[in-house]
Amino acid sequence: MNNKNKRNKGLKRSRIAIYSVIFIIILIIGLYFILSKSNNVGVAVGDIAPNATFTLINGTKINLYNFHGKYVLLYFIVTWCETCAEGLHILSQIIPTLASKNITVSVVESYNDLGYQGIPLNEFIKSYANSNITFYYGYATLAMTKEYNPNGYLDIYYLLSPSGKIIYIAVVLL
Repeated sequence: MNNKNKRNKGLKRSRIAIYSVIFIIILIIGLYFILSKSNNVGVAVGDIAPNATFTLINGTKINLYNFHGKYVLLYFIVTWCETCAEGLHILSQIIPTLASKNITVSVVESYNDLGYQGIPLNEFIKSYANSNITFYYGYATLAMTKEYNPNGYLDIYYLLSPSGKIIYIAVVLL
């Protein structure tokens, strides 16, 4: 019995050692991903906004560079997001202010609504923008979404200068 107890204790110690090593490895991997995760978006204030093509709701393709020479508020949304709906509603209420500052607004749905089912963009506009047609409304490509929204935030605002420089970024974190 004595040898059997010693062997059981040895096996128990071995299992504890193996489980401890596995736990430490999982902990290290988890910490690596947590600490290496970037909290910023794909581009930063001060960068020249990368050119990107998006499709307007009428099917016309448009390049971001088409807006050079104007201030541009580039607003990425998803159509299932409450803060996006509120943001669009507020923007539609301040059209005169935006126009007086010569700011062109482009509201762009992140690619495929970031993988979740939302209402169609035209219905979203009718519901929350009072059918405002002074804004450009469209759909981001996968490449544009990866460039401007790599972390999959629900809504992000970029303010671009007439030279195409990013002068402000706001991310709504809810």
